Amino acid sequence: MNPTNTPQEPQKSALEGKRFLIKYGGAAMEKAEVREAVCAEVAALARQGARLIVVHGGGKEISRLLGNLGLTTNFIQGVRVTDAEGMRATEMVLSGAVNKDLVSRITRNGTPAVGISGRDAHMIEAKPLVGKNGENFGLTGEVVRVDSSVVEALLEAGFVPVISPVGETASGEPLNLNADYAAAAIAGALGTESCVFLTDVSGVKKDGLVLPKLTPDEIKHLIDAGTISGGMIPKVECAVRAIDAGCPEAIVCDAARPNIIASALNSASNPGTSIRRSYHCEV
Repeated sequence: MNPTNTPQEPQKSALEGKRFLIKYGGAAMEKAEVREAVCAEVAALARQGARLIVVHGGGKEISRLLGNLGLTTNFIQGVRVTDAEGMRATEMVLSGAVNKDLVSRITRNGTPAVGISGRDAHMIEAKPLVGKNGENFGLTGEVVRVDSSVVEALLEAGFVPVISPVGETASGEPLNLNADYAAAAIAGALGTESCVFLTDVSGVKKDGLVLPKLTPDEIKHLIDAGTISGGMIPKVECAVRAIDAGCPEAIVCDAARPNIIASALNSASNPGTSIRRSYHCEV
């Protein structure tokens, strides 16, 4: 009851003012209806007050463009080798077509989004990646540092930043970055509440069942045992990197599941595999 008959303050969302990073890429981006649903949910959650940052990939689209141009795509142990021609194509796809498609979809769903790459305002400084055995990956890079000031400014102004994983060296040479690793570094730099990896599987599995909770030590054990293998290894390694960088939680989940982002941000639900430094036993 309101005895003074004054208007009641609307109840704030539990997400109000909190920062979350959404990494979206790989096969999960291939279906137009999934891409639209993800962008619509990002827009809706931002309108509820959540401060969302989207980092995207686009490897399959890069490979298609390279094929159309008659250029070869080379990989070493699953990591793309990027030459000068490939770097130009990569930047066209990631910072151009894919980035602007996501920006447009989020904006058309009611929340203004702005697309940038790691080169804008020298946000992501990177260096050429060198393999464990000295492999040369050309213009494929790894993150050295993140300057989050441009993202902070966009969030403060009410925009959803949509970030293409292209960084640059200290001298300004563009480098192609693994989107998962870029997402982990950005999540740590921005102090996000969680880093959500939207993929095409329901989580980390053991004996066909999704493991709802994992710690970094458990992940190492499962990798050593061969339970976690293939493309899931970089996902969980990046989840651990995000935690090491200061993000409390990383979540691996299926982008095609309805309302997947809201479920991932709700600590009471289990939409996939949650990874934290430790989990307290419940009495």
